[in-house]
Amino acid sequence: MSINFRVNTKTGMPVPNSINNVVLALEHDPLLMNTFRYNEFTHEVDVVKPIQQLHIAKGQMVDEIVSLCLNYLEKKYYVLFNDKAFNAAMIQVSRDNAYNPVKEYMEKAYQHWDKKERADSFLPIFLGAPMSAVTTLITKLFFIGAVAKVYQPGMKFDYVLDLVGGQGAGKTTLLKRMGGQYYTDQFTDFKDKDSYAIMLRALILNDDEMTATNNSSFEDLKKFVSAEQLEFRSPYNRRPERRAKSFVMARTTNEDTYLKDKTGERRFLPIMADLDAQVYHPVTDLKPPLVEQLWGEFVSYYKAGFSFALTKDQVQMLEEHRRNFMYVDAVEDEIERLLQTWHDDFITSNQLASLMGENNLVTNRTLAKKIKYIMDNQPGWKAKKKKVDGLSTRGYERRVVTSGH
Repeated sequence: MSINFRVNTKTGMPVPNSINNVVLALEHDPLLMNTFRYNEFTHEVDVVKPIQQLHIAKGQMVDEIVSLCLNYLEKKYYVLFNDKAFNAAMIQVSRDNAYNPVKEYMEKAYQHWDKKERADSFLPIFLGAPMSAVTTLITKLFFIGAVAKVYQPGMKFDYVLDLVGGQGAGKTTLLKRMGGQYYTDQFTDFKDKDSYAIMLRALILNDDEMTATNNSSFEDLKKFVSAEQLEFRSPYNRRPERRAKSFVMARTTNEDTYLKDKTGERRFLPIMADLDAQVYHPVTDLKPPLVEQLWGEFVSYYKAGFSFALTKDQVQMLEEHRRNFMYVDAVEDEIERLLQTWHDDFITSNQLASLMGENNLVTNRTLAKKIKYIMDNQPGWKAKKKKVDGLSTRGYERRVVTSGH
């Protein structure tokens, strides 16, 4: 097949530094045509077909492919195109043939869905999670959130699915099977901008065994979870890029009581796995046809207008559920015990400290801060100023429970 290259008028040979000449080769050469497409989900060039003659595999574009293609073009057309022209042409051709394979998968899953609802029983069957309204809510929030990130990458979604306990239940495998090739756990903290490029290729990001969480401050974790965009510099770009966070995040841990900060825990959605209660195991039973059915169902909820705005009852249900996973230390345990036996409706930090054997909070600032932190997050008490022996005193007043609420 001849290609109508732009030629040098003196030599009659194709111009080697012409971007358009390489575009023509990539579009019309029988071996190279329909090879490169721009992946709108990962923002990278994909090789969408293998070329065995050139030892090119289907998958991610890598540098050596440029050399293989240039060598082939030189042998066939007697012109050595330069790297710069080839890369520019490849970007042009791939952009002209852009696609979003994750969105295509979701649409196909939706079309193939057999209309059987599996969301309620998904985590109970595969992880032994309790069959309950809160399990269903968490399942839908996370997986429909993932669907929303495919269709609306810039949508704010700051929930994290935490799969807890049940060592050997297949928590990580379940996330891998649901994410497929768009799953990653290849990062160790939340500030490394080199890791952001890996994260932004994923749909499901898993902080396995909470490695990154344990390597980060809680403030860094909260900032990362709440961020709607990530800024990084890819190896091929001179300028930093800002991209919508197009993934959802999960974490796994074998520690049952792992929530330690009471001020930012609303983001975390814990699910307790139970090896003894699971019916099927993700390793042996969560196969691609079932994964497709599950995604089809989650897409249907998204298309039907699923709301991520929680009702007051849902917020309360999640708050009560999270308390089962709260880490309680000795001081908090002692304060809880003291409050249960305290008959007055008002108590000060000094009174609490005195009951614990500390008579001077001025010198013990660590305990003073801890008491304030614990009491500020006590659901049955609120900070209050009150006259005590004629003096205005800061303390905590028992909340009045109104009947019918």
